[in-house]
This record gives sequence, structure tokens and C-alpha cells, in this order.
Amino acid sequence: MDELEALTALAANPAPQTVASGRARLEAEARRAAGAPARLSGRRRFLPPRATLFTGFGLTLAGAAAVAVLTSGTATPRAPGGPGAPGGTDGSFLEVAAKADLLPSGRYWYSDEIQGQSYMQRPKSGPYAIIGAHSETYQYVGAQRKDGSGFWGRDLPSRPASAGDAAAWRRAGSPSSFRVWSNDHHWTYTTKATAWEDDPAGRGMGGRFPGLGPDRKSATTGKKSMTVEGFAALPTDPAALAELLFPKMTGFDALDPLGANRMPKEEMLRLKQNPGSIPPRDMTPREKISAGGTALKDMPLPPKVRSGLMRALAAQPGVHTVKNVRDPLGREGVALVADPVTRTVTGEYGTPKVEQGTYSEQEELVFDPKTGALLSQQNVLARPGGPYAARKPGAVLSYWIVRSGGWTDAEPTPPAKLPF
Repeated sequence: MDELEALTALAANPAPQTVASGRARLEAEARRAAGAPARLSGRRRFLPPRATLFTGFGLTLAGAAAVAVLTSGTATPRAPGGPGAPGGTDGSFLEVAAKADLLPSGRYWYSDEIQGQSYMQRPKSGPYAIIGAHSETYQYVGAQRKDGSGFWGRDLPSRPASAGDAAAWRRAGSPSSFRVWSNDHHWTYTTKATAWEDDPAGRGMGGRFPGLGPDRKSATTGKKSMTVEGFAALPTDPAALAELLFPKMTGFDALDPLGANRMPKEEMLRLKQNPGSIPPRDMTPREKISAGGTALKDMPLPPKVRSGLMRALAAQPGVHTVKNVRDPLGREGVALVADPVTRTVTGEYGTPKVEQGTYSEQEELVFDPKTGALLSQQNVLARPGGPYAARKPGAVLSYWIVRSGGWTDAEPTPPAKLPF
């Protein structure tokens, strides 16, 4: 059984005892910090000393945005507690076979990704949501040092988050700019896009990629870097991959990000100065979903390793499967999801009263059921409240989308056409 068959089997025949399980959504915290002016130099990429590594970008981008209707989002809300099956309990991932050789089938590994964040607008004509901090990034790394690397970025137009939001936006007079609260300040997004910008800092050597697990010897990357040969030597056993991918959280990383939302500034500063005082802990299901998504989209994993990683994710406590999910581009998929979590926003950092309160969110990785490819990672509203009191369960709060990616023999170049 290859990774596609495994994924298809994973979505089939959900067990009755898991019908109440939640759909998972990605940690949106860092994305919500993306409310700063969009500058290409601020976009995240791997730039260790004397080499350029391949990375993901959805966590730190800010962008001007676009008026068009999102093809999923709240258009097909998925209520929490929808049907699902516990990962790894039905034997669907017990036999995973590779479809191709362990070494890459192309010269360049590339990824075209889209990032966006939901923000509320509250005019007198009625509330609606927009997608802001909307950006697209494109990068590649060659399999060999001589093949080099490249990085481009552009801002995408802000846009109503769903058909219903588009109707409310029109009732409000179809504004072309949106003032929002982002992290700890106000920012304004617009309906304008920018041209692709080639970042010279993204030009470098090829041959090295982000790797699985922490790198205790590196003070600059914080993670291992690997070659394609290194990926070929990785274990395919799910338990061994889980040990690499889901290490114990230590130091400041061990701070619960949900609890940090409610922590006084003085306490946060104290912990930053003395991270050793934070007790180690295991990763949560949503953190495992996030780590798995990063590995699957950023790393040129051989098919058997990729399938083993999917099996490892599916076997984690608190991770389930959900069928008939759509990503923000409207592509249908099968999702690996984590149990919902509750988030409380306070006024500690100057957050306006209307943006405060408690709500629950879920995280998911959406896979193409026809190819097994990762389509997106999404953060979705499970229980409305706080800043999202006017939204319905299933509304997409933030996302990154893999528009396209993989190995190619031709040197990659970013597409001219906008994704929406």
C-alpha cells in the first residue's frame, strides 16, 4: 500500500466511538503576529550561514489583500464533533510502500505557498470577515550545491472570507481598505496586490534542506539541516519518525502558547530571561499537526518516509481523520485533525474590548485523496465567542495553502496569475 492508498483507507469507515471527535486546526498565534508592514526582507526563509535552506513562510508574513470570495472558508462550515476515525487504529497505515526511488526524481525542490489570516469588520450595516495578511511566497532549492536557491514574495489582495461575508461587504459599500486589530496594534489592509519581488537574500547554494529534529550543535538554525542523501537514510518506521518529529518541548518552547495569551507582561519577561524555569512537556496534538505539516511541505521526503510520517501523525493521541473537507482554494480533501482547544484573549496587551473573549479553535492538515499530496494547513473555529462571536463553527481563521510544489527538472519561476 502506498501513501495515497493509506490516506484513502484512513478516511474510510470511521469508528462509532469517535463520531464526537473534533477536527483539528493549525496554531494561528504566530500568523496573527503578521500585522506588520509587508516587506520582503521580513518574510521568513531559511538562511543559515553560507547556505540557503528551504522553509515555510505562513507564520510571519503580512500582506495587503483582495476583494474576491473565498471558495471554502465559511461557505461549507464543518461543525465540531463531525465524523472521524482514530488514526492508526484500523490498520490502514500498517503497510506503506514507496512509489518511487528514495533519491529525488528532479533537480529542484520548490514550493508555492499562500498565507492568510481572518479579521473581523464591524460596520453599522453588519459584521463580516475578511482575509488579510494575505501573501504568496515562492522558493526553490536545488538538489546539489551548484543548483542554487531562490525566493520570491508578493502581497495578495484582502478579500471577504466567504460568500456571506462578500454580501455583507457589499452592504457596507464595498470598501477597498480594512482597519484591523493584529496582535498588539491596528493595521490597515487593502484590496491591492503587489508584483513578485525577487529577494537577493534568498539566492544561495543548493543541496541543503531543513531536517527532522533539533540540532543541538547549531545556534543559528535551531534545527538540523539535511541533504537529499540524508533524507534517504531516514527511518521509515512510524515510531522512529515520531521520536524525531515530536521531541520533548524544553526552555521557552515549553511555554503553553494558549496560557501565554493570558500571562502578564512581567511574567512573560521573567520567563524569557530564565527559560530554564519552564518545566519540559510533551507536544500537544495541535503542535504535532503543525510539526507534521511543516515537514511534509518543506522537506523532500522519500515516499516511504513521507508515508511513515503520515502514519506517525495518524497514530498520535488526540489526532483523528475527517472526510469531505475543502481547502481555501476549494479543493476537496481528507484531513488529519487534532482535538479542539480553547483560547482566551484578554486586554493585557491593549486588545480592544470587542476583540477580547473566549472561543475554541481546531487544526487540520488537508490531503488530496487522489494523490496523497498535502494541500493546506488550516485553523478553524470550533465554538464561536470573543472576537469571533458573530461567526459560525467551521469558519477558517487562518491558513497556509500549498498551491503547488515538489521536484522539477526545470529551474522554477513564480506564476504570474493570482491564485484567487
